[in-house]
This record gives sequence, structure tokens and C-alpha cells, in this order.
Amino acid sequence: MEKWRGKIAVITGASSGIGESLAKTLASNGLIVIALARRVEIVEAIAKTSKGVIHAHKCDVSDLNSIKETFKWIEEKFSSISILINNAGKSTQAKVLDPSDDATDKLNSVIETNFTGLVHFTRLGVRLIKKSQDYGLVINIGSVLDSIIPSQSYSIYPATKFAVRAFSEVIRYELTAEKNEKIRVTTLSPGYTKTNIVVASGAKDDTKKNKNNPYMLPGDISESVIYIMST
Repeated sequence: MEKWRGKIAVITGASSGIGESLAKTLASNGLIVIALARRVEIVEAIAKTSKGVIHAHKCDVSDLNSIKETFKWIEEKFSSISILINNAGKSTQAKVLDPSDDATDKLNSVIETNFTGLVHFTRLGVRLIKKSQDYGLVINIGSVLDSIIPSQSYSIYPATKFAVRAFSEVIRYELTAEKNEKIRVTTLSPGYTKTNIVVASGAKDDTKKNKNNPYMLPGDISESVIYIMST
């Protein structure tokens, strides 16, 4: 971990759950963290009570203009970055075959947050990692649903995570074709993790009553990221 101390890490979806845990963990390990979220006021509060350096900035990864503004700010303030963690994500209970406008809006919001925004965020993020002319790391937070066929409907969510896994391989291939041996790309696919994503999608939180559905905690994911960084 010593090689990452003082380096800049960008984390999306940092206002709660896995993103909040990642921001706190990386900052406490000596990294300069740029924590991004739509609810920037929550991230600002997190930064005030955390050990280490966390810079809060508002960013909506489903909005390309917001992404561009964010990277303009990052480049002007920090010049380059070393680590990019695409963590922002959402789910929905809307049925894929529901033809209503409401379902369309909900499905598009998940696709734009989980995949389309991640694509554009990575494109701009890798450019700033390259600018550092040093070692870099891209970590895409996926899901076990990105590599298994779900036994029940999770709406469009698994499809977006399948896409993230494939996209990660594309980025890895392009970097290899460029003979870039400094930037690594990793997909981290957790199992069911206790965050607010389930409730935010409109479903009930069953982590308390369903003993047959064990879950991970955000800190477990942070520990996995630290392991990835240390290898």
C-alpha cells in the first residue's frame, strides 16, 4: 500500500454504502480521495468526520455534462489521478417488458447510471491516469449477477452488470494493444451487500428477516479493494 500513499483516488457513489466505506478506508490509508455523489452535502459531512483527506464534489454519473464538468474540475485542481473506482449504481423494480413511460424512465436511469455513465467516466478517468505517467488502477464494482444467471427477476440490473464486466475486458484489451503496462483494470463482483440500494429501488430490505439470504457489509468490499491495491 505504501506506493499509493499521497496518490489521488476518485470514487463515484460515495455518499453511502460501499462508496462511503471506500472513501473512508482509502483516506485512512494515506490516499487523497475525491469522493463524488449527487448528494454532495452528505459527502461533505463524511469528509469532516473521516481520518485523512477527502475532497467532496457533486457529480451525477448519469449526466455526461456533469461528468465532463467533474473531470475539468479534477484536472484543474489535481492535474492527474492514479486510481478510479466506478462504484455508483442503482436498481429498480420496474419490469423490462412494462411499456409504460414510468418504466422506461426507471430502466433508462439504471442503464445510464450503471453502464453508460461508467463508460464515459472511465474514458475521461483513464486519460488523467495516463497523464500521471505512473502506475494506475481502474476498479469497476460489479455484482455476482454479472456472471451468473439470476434465479429471480432483478429487472435490468444484471444486464448492466454483465455489460460492465464486458466493458472492463474491452478496456483491458485496448490498454494491452497500446502496450500500456502501467494501468490495471479489475472488476470486483460482490455478493449481496447491505446498502440502501435495495430500498432505493422500491423493494423491502430483507436482510433482517431472511436468514437464508446472508449478506456482506460495505467494509468487506473496502478490504477487497485494499487487497487489489496491494497486489
